[in-house]
Amino acid sequence: MSRPSARERLLDAAVAVVRREGAQALTLDAVAAEAGVSKGGLLYHFRSKRDLLDALVERWLDGWQAEVDADESGDGFVAAFVRASHLGGAGQAERADETALLAALVGQPEVLAAARDRYAVWQDRVEREGGDPVDATVARLAADGLWLADLLGLAPPQGKLREAVLARLLDLATEHD
Repeated sequence: MSRPSARERLLDAAVAVVRREGAQALTLDAVAAEAGVSKGGLLYHFRSKRDLLDALVERWLDGWQAEVDADESGDGFVAAFVRASHLGGAGQAERADETALLAALVGQPEVLAAARDRYAVWQDRVEREGGDPVDATVARLAADGLWLADLLGLAPPQGKLREAVLARLLDLATEHD
């Protein structure tokens, strides 16, 4: 396995700071200390806290997109999006990273612009490629809700109920003749 780049190590350090100490502790000094680099070394890769947050959001969105793109089921974008929305594909560490990122974004909501832009692209694909645009949009929105319930521990469905919910979402997400 290849060693992560300095930039990736700094992003991992930022997530570690938020997971351990909370979003209010996310400072450039704290990230540099966590990564074992000078603040100047951090500033070489990220000119500001905003740049760091933008990179965290971009990495999160790219990771989500990669999960969707890697889906080889052949039943379309919306179904792949639904499958990427639940814990089945991602491990607890990745979900912890997402929780840390969301906590950090609470203090800087303008950073969500990248997520809003990416979701607009995804919603356009949902409407164009998902068969019935209403069913496909309901599937996307419900998948987002399932992801959030998993992420925050908001009584996500378990066992057979979860399987049935996912099956229903996939049915909505899959174009029917």
